[in-house]
Amino acid sequence: MESETSLQTAEDIKVIPGVDWWWASWSILSVAALVFNIVFIVVAVKQRKSRDLRSLLTAALITLAVLDILDILRVASSIVVNIHTFVEYKITFCSLGVFHTVGVSLLLSLATLYLVFPCRDSPPLYYPATTCSGSLPQKILLPLIILVSGGAAAVIYVIPELTEEITDDQGMVPHSCMDYTRVLSVTNENNEKFIADLYQTLVFIVGVVLPLLLAPPTILVAGVRSCMKGQCCHVKYKQNAGELLCVLFIVFFYLGTVVAVVLPRLDSKIGMEDIPLDSAPTLWQLSNAVARPLIIFLCNPGIWDGVVSLCTCSSYDSVTLHEEEDGIALQPVVERVSSL
Repeated sequence: MESETSLQTAEDIKVIPGVDWWWASWSILSVAALVFNIVFIVVAVKQRKSRDLRSLLTAALITLAVLDILDILRVASSIVVNIHTFVEYKITFCSLGVFHTVGVSLLLSLATLYLVFPCRDSPPLYYPATTCSGSLPQKILLPLIILVSGGAAAVIYVIPELTEEITDDQGMVPHSCMDYTRVLSVTNENNEKFIADLYQTLVFIVGVVLPLLLAPPTILVAGVRSCMKGQCCHVKYKQNAGELLCVLFIVFFYLGTVVAVVLPRLDSKIGMEDIPLDSAPTLWQLSNAVARPLIIFLCNPGIWDGVVSLCTCSSYDSVTLHEEEDGIALQPVVERVSSL
């Protein structure tokens, strides 16, 4: 009897609506996201010897692209065949969703902090005597982010009750099974779902509040510093300016999609029932996975040069150019003293 009830309730669970154009949108976004992210990873790995791509930001963006690919495969497994009838799958689905949400937020926060790193404008390649190096932060921070994200996702296995009542009024499943509007009820007295509300509130703080607090002041400080140093007006500093625009657009688009996901759930809580809003959190997250590599291609000169060399099959010229630049950068500077 219990199994029949679980089957009936699970059949009502939908990841995207049954309208045809929603299915077409999901298919197009999924294929585009897979293609763009795979191309970005291939270009970044192939051009890893380029001085412009030997940075913490590139490593964070590659990790972000891998998380997006895994997330697309996770969503596809629940759309093609509705297997939310199995409790084990629902727990795994939600756990991986939390892992993606927390990981993306922490990686974006790391990308914004990278803009104000002291060593960003003086890599050892240009100043061999400096002790600045981006290798150590990559080896420590990126595994730490994956570890923290995995720990947050593992909580769902410890408390399976967190996956109960994950759908909204339209039967839609949030992308990460997290309802950010639950933060409004976490302080209510005699709250029977306090643990679930508290957990979703913590995920909300990490996934939304953290990048929202870090991004504006950090990007502003990085922009002002670049302008004061004159890096916005010289071609040789195009990589620094491109990285700043890349992080700005990625974070801005990410926070915009979060607002689009939260509004349909928030309208019923603030008295806006007269304004119907369609809920499609999965499509918004897929649009994020498509937009991120496109922004990187357009705003990161190092990646753009890699795409051009990959398309024109001029890898030899590209590698030779980087070797020549490295040799010039490492040559000692000899100053001539006037005889006067």
